[in-house]
Amino acid sequence: MKYKHIIWDWNGTLLNDVDACVEVVDGLMKQRKLGQLTIGRYKEDVDFPIIDFYTQLGFDFSKESYDALVHEYIETYLVKLGQCQLQVGAIETLEKLSKVGFSQSVLSAYNHQLLVDAVESFGLSHFFTDLVGLNDYYAHSKVDNGKKWIENSHFDRSEILFVGDMLHDFEVATEMGVDVVLLSCGHQSRGKLEATGAKVLTGMAELLVFLLK
Repeated sequence: MKYKHIIWDWNGTLLNDVDACVEVVDGLMKQRKLGQLTIGRYKEDVDFPIIDFYTQLGFDFSKESYDALVHEYIETYLVKLGQCQLQVGAIETLEKLSKVGFSQSVLSAYNHQLLVDAVESFGLSHFFTDLVGLNDYYAHSKVDNGKKWIENSHFDRSEILFVGDMLHDFEVATEMGVDVVLLSCGHQSRGKLEATGAKVLTGMAELLVFLLK
């Protein structure tokens, strides 16, 4: 096998929380009379840093605190999190890759403790050697954490594959110097992902074929 280690993104890649995120942001917009957020618009516009996405939607942080908005978002999101499921085939994929010898970890822009709690709640902790999240709730770049992880890794960069679902995952993988595959079942549209020039797959079934061929 070309790769020995898989770095997974969490939200949108392993966890299917797209609908929940759209519902939460749509509710925040309606409270402020900023219109409606469709899933199509969300997948075209969402990006990192998240504050730029909110600004594009019409939120005015000269009139309200971004910090307060983030906490409002998290409070509502956590309520909806219990309704979220893993992506189709996620458990089977993790199991198969583990059985054939891949080690695996998670690198996320999610708050670290929330990431740990979420992974544990789905009974997935034993699949991963590392769970790396951010130390706050602001979903800014995870590039620095990615660089720190790979500096401490015993793997050659050519042995690592990053699997994500957003342009930011492509950017992180590029900064880390590792290959990347993007899944179109997550938070951004296939067209936006393909514009990076990276390999884009539909979901877990295609990913397994790619990795085990």
